[in-house]
Amino acid sequence: MSRWLRYVHAGRRQGEVAAPTWLSTGRLAFCFWLKRFGLGALLWALVLLAACGGGSSPSSSSQQPLAAEQQVLVFPNVGTKDISTLDPAQGPDANSALAVSMLYSGLVRTTADLSVVPDQATWQVSPDQRVYTFHLKPGLTFSDGTPVTAQTYVFTLTRQLLPEVKSPVASFFEGFIEGAEDVAAGKSRTLSGVRALDSRTLQITLTRPTPFFLEVLTNPLFDPLNPALIQKYGQASWTSQAAGSAIGTGPFMVKSWQHTVKMVLVPNPHYYGPKPRLREVDMLFVSDPATAFKAYEARQYSFIWNIPPDELGRARQMSGFVQRALLQTDLLFFYTRKPPFDKTAVRQAFAYAIDKKTLAHAIFKDAVLPATTIIPPGMPGYQANYAGLPYDRARARSLLQSVYPDSRAMPPVVFTYPSAQVSQSEAAALQQMWQSALGLQVRLQGMDLTTYNDELSKHLVQMGFIQWTADFPDPYDWLTLNLTSGSPNNNGEWSNPQFDRLVAQAEKESGEARLRTYNEAERVAIEDVGWLPLDHQALAAVIPPWLHGVTLNGLGLYFGDWSAVYLLQH
Repeated sequence: MSRWLRYVHAGRRQGEVAAPTWLSTGRLAFCFWLKRFGLGALLWALVLLAACGGGSSPSSSSQQPLAAEQQVLVFPNVGTKDISTLDPAQGPDANSALAVSMLYSGLVRTTADLSVVPDQATWQVSPDQRVYTFHLKPGLTFSDGTPVTAQTYVFTLTRQLLPEVKSPVASFFEGFIEGAEDVAAGKSRTLSGVRALDSRTLQITLTRPTPFFLEVLTNPLFDPLNPALIQKYGQASWTSQAAGSAIGTGPFMVKSWQHTVKMVLVPNPHYYGPKPRLREVDMLFVSDPATAFKAYEARQYSFIWNIPPDELGRARQMSGFVQRALLQTDLLFFYTRKPPFDKTAVRQAFAYAIDKKTLAHAIFKDAVLPATTIIPPGMPGYQANYAGLPYDRARARSLLQSVYPDSRAMPPVVFTYPSAQVSQSEAAALQQMWQSALGLQVRLQGMDLTTYNDELSKHLVQMGFIQWTADFPDPYDWLTLNLTSGSPNNNGEWSNPQFDRLVAQAEKESGEARLRTYNEAERVAIEDVGWLPLDHQALAAVIPPWLHGVTLNGLGLYFGDWSAVYLLQH
């Protein structure tokens, strides 16, 4: 899924002083990154640097903004038929997260270069690195003027863990907080590690030092929720009242929501930060990226993103074309509780049968990097020289025959995927590779993202697709969160005791020792095919010169300070 984007964010964080960037948008820093992460990343980066040069954009410095009444951003939400959820506790998918990030805000936020800076609060950390004390800004309110206090945060962080909320992510993101396990298990309704010292002072105590805890706080799961709204409409229904209600503290609020068509957002009059210059944002839902691109060509949108590979040639000629490598990996998973994928050899056979280089060249026009690892380049713990399970037709056929000497005895296989993230040509190419190497006819089943995510939650997908984007720059977010036995994100219900032991050991270590243990765990996950990495993605967009303040970073679309987003005369 990413699954999560918060403008789409992650980053390093550090107290009240700006943290050094670990991934820069600048070319000089990019070169440093290339040296660090090897030849594969170098070739990948050269492609993207060349791509970023496409399409000349005239300077906007002499252009004047449109009149206030004309400041309406037509925002295509490409790849979905609707917002799946506005409840941060439910782990919204990437498309839903775009709306969530406009409606909510929290203690910290990220900058374009993925550093973390204060938002609603500044903080201090105790010498033992376990106690974080946050000092809230004065005058924080929801969009109806209801005050936000430290007690609001206590309510929110406790609520996310309650069994009746059924959050698939809260236990992992809040699991470091004292008392979180008892609340999630229904043993307590008091989160002991979160206290309001007074109305503007929040204290969070962790069970152990967690070097990436401030990174975790960028997840909207930690953004304050309006207790009155939840108490009035109930834990499951309050977001259905989003239109006209004060659900968050972000720069926008929902004016109207026409399901499967569009969501209209308007500025939050009580927003504590710089006020948006836009009068309105019309977020239009469009499932098919190719359809969305054609609509942009017909001038129906203010910008376009998530451009499919087949349209990149035309897009590169457009003014404002940009392409950026993402901290994202496309992967396959297999449901391991039933034949045939309960056998490691069968999963390995499907992995060895995929020619990832051909897939990247023929289908993606070299706009992706073939992936041998789960963790992408640019992330701590990336293993640049690890070969993974390379393309090997003979080994693939041998492994399959070791379990099914007669392939006709093998249960039918269905590859189910979200059509907005996997094109028909990519699915067909994978189907052909499995047919050629294994002699199997895999049935293809594409569906819209919302339906697909529902199928995933019910464990109805036999072989499926996952597009994971970093929540924060740490291997925990990729490996522990997704592949630990029993994790709600473990869609294939894969379980490997050695992997579980290694990730648990890593969390007791620090520095390079911790990363080495995570490296070992990742190799176990790849070789036992808990996940099958396909490629590391890039995002292409056309952001025309008359749209100010929108850009891309390592996690996708980035809007940052919404007061800087506005339309120019053209």
